[in-house]
Amino acid sequence: MRNIRITLLLAAAFGFLIALGFGILDSWSMSLKVTGGIGIGAWLVAGIFTGSYISGDRSRANESFETAEDRTFRNKAANLLFLIGIPFLAIALVLYLITDSWGS
Repeated sequence: MRNIRITLLLAAAFGFLIALGFGILDSWSMSLKVTGGIGIGAWLVAGIFTGSYISGDRSRANESFETAEDRTFRNKAANLLFLIGIPFLAIALVLYLITDSWGS
């Protein structure tokens, strides 16, 4: 549980620094694109690690050749990437809501 909190806090801090840096140096819309892109990219790679984008028969075939260590590594990597994506997408959502209200 402690590792999850540390991961979320580090990802949130890193995302906040990226958003602030791009917002100050370039534009807030670029900051929105970068943080949202990192969040979506992390979720897409997590989906690849879990095998979400392949059919069931292919998943079963891959599972028969996979060792327990490989499966554990894949699951841990997928969980980590999913958790990293949450703060980045949350920051992107907040930036979207803020910049959209400025535009109105």
